[in-house]
Amino acid sequence: MSRILPLSPRALNMARHRAEHAPTPEMRKAASRLLTEHELAVAAGRPLHRARPRPAFRTSRPSPLGPSLTGFLVGALALLGFLFAATVLWAHVTDVAETMRQQASAMRGM
Repeated sequence: MSRILPLSPRALNMARHRAEHAPTPEMRKAASRLLTEHELAVAAGRPLHRARPRPAFRTSRPSPLGPSLTGFLVGALALLGFLFAATVLWAHVTDVAETMRQQASAMRGM
């Protein structure tokens, strides 16, 4: 039987089937020899002795300020944003309350 490497997924499946169900021990041995680790690696891509690890996927650059200072700055910015929103809301509420007081006193004086 002639071997063409790397094996296609269908040929690999046929070799596995032959290794399990061949009628004679010699044919089973020949078919199972097709399934050595090296040839499986070749079928999956490249030979084991030339394998390289995949490059790590980095989501973003690390901050030049360091993790602790960055966290502090982000926290301080969030606190400032919250204080700004609370101040604007407080000014709006007091303004609405004052307007309602003026309207109520104007209605009493009618």
